This record gives sequence, structure tokens and C-alpha cells, in this order.
Amino acid sequence: MKRIIFALCMAMMVFATTGCKKDVQMYTSYYTVTPSQWISNNNLDYSYAPFENADITPNVIEQGCVMAYLVDADGRDNPLPYEIFRQDGTNYYSETFSYDASVENGVGTVTFKFEASDFDNATSLAQYGNMTFKVCVFENRR
Repeated sequence: MKRIIFALCMAMMVFATTGCKKDVQMYTSYYTVTPSQWISNNNLDYSYAPFENADITPNVIEQGCVMAYLVDADGRDNPLPYEIFRQDGTNYYSETFSYDASVENGVGTVTFKFEASDFDNATSLAQYGNMTFKVCVFENRR
């Protein structure tokens, strides 16, 4: 009886591991956002910088993954969303970098976003200067 159960378990493991094998391709891009490239939204509650990315396709949006990082001055990749806490005298606030990825009219886009909790985005962004972002696109290729 133990041999039959063991054989069944082994057969299930073989089917489970061989039937789900996927081929994933990764594409990496870097973007430098200058202070003049940040755009304020209509409500002035966040700023954003969109960039076209040909690697972002409908297949990636549906079955893949897009990951973005803020590359700091030391060359480290900080995964987005990334939050920085600051103090201005006795006031405390945070600054958050995030992103989204989309495909509209066949064009893939990655958009970096910046939001300061005190809503003074322009002043906060001016402190950073040029910023580098890394985008990794994972495409499922069956």
C-alpha cells in the first residue's frame, strides 16, 4: 500500500512540475527624469513623468509583470513604491515615488509619479535634481 501511495505521489509531482514550465523573457530600461520633465496633474496633488516603452505590450500587462526602481546616488535599486520621510522644522512629511504601466492605442507606457504628503511637490522635487529609474519588464513566452 505504501508503494502505491508513493508511486501516486511521485507521478503527481512529475506532472505538476513539467506541465507548468514557462519561458520568461526580461527586458531592462533606464530613464533619467530631469526636473523640467515632471508634470503636475490638474489637482496639483502629485507630479508625473511618462515614457514610452516598446517592451510593455498587452501580453505583458495581462500575463507578465512590470517592476520599477529608483536608482539612488550610490547606484542601489530601490523598489517602487519608495517612501522617504522628511522633517522641516517641527513638521514631518513623506515623499513617495511610485509608477504605473499601461498600453493605450498599442503604445506601452511607464509613468513615474511623485507625491509629497504636504502637497508641495514642486519644492520637494527641486531638491532631487535629475533622477534615474530602472524598469524591468517580464514577458511570459509560452
